[in-house]
Amino acid sequence: MNRSNQNGFSLAELLATIGIGALLLSVGLPGLTTFTKNARQISVSNEFLADFHYARDLAITNNSRVTICPSSNGTTCNGAGWEDGRIVFVDSDGDRVVDADETVQRVATDMGDVDIATAEFGAAITYRPNGRAMANTVRDNNGEFVICDDRGADHARALIVDISGRPRISHENSRGIVPTCPTI
Repeated sequence: MNRSNQNGFSLAELLATIGIGALLLSVGLPGLTTFTKNARQISVSNEFLADFHYARDLAITNNSRVTICPSSNGTTCNGAGWEDGRIVFVDSDGDRVVDADETVQRVATDMGDVDIATAEFGAAITYRPNGRAMANTVRDNNGEFVICDDRGADHARALIVDISGRPRISHENSRGIVPTCPTI
């Protein structure tokens, strides 16, 4: 048999190539997982922040109250967790309930494998026409939402709503320390 006419790899060459490929995957895959989790958490944080900016702007430009509340069905404030989705709506009567004459302006769906917790803004947050945020109907509030994944507080992000109602994202909470993640 003439070897110069044969094409392909020998078994030793194939095994060496597979071994090198497995080694490269074992080195690169953990970095890819971290990159994917970071990208997901940043995406969720930025979407959350965009909804707060949108609600504040809508309240100021329409000279009315605008409420953001957790919603798993995209139509009502149904007491779901913030990570299950949320809605933004012009709340003309200020009761934090989507009434027949009020339209949902923006819907966000399930956030995936993140957890979002807040002590100050549990059921809803309402922006007044002056751009200030209220956690309840009697006073202005500031506070924060903590956005975590399965990696814990070292990778947590905080969405901070200051006394003026301006939202921002930070790796530290409003007191300047690493936010505490809720137990998942």
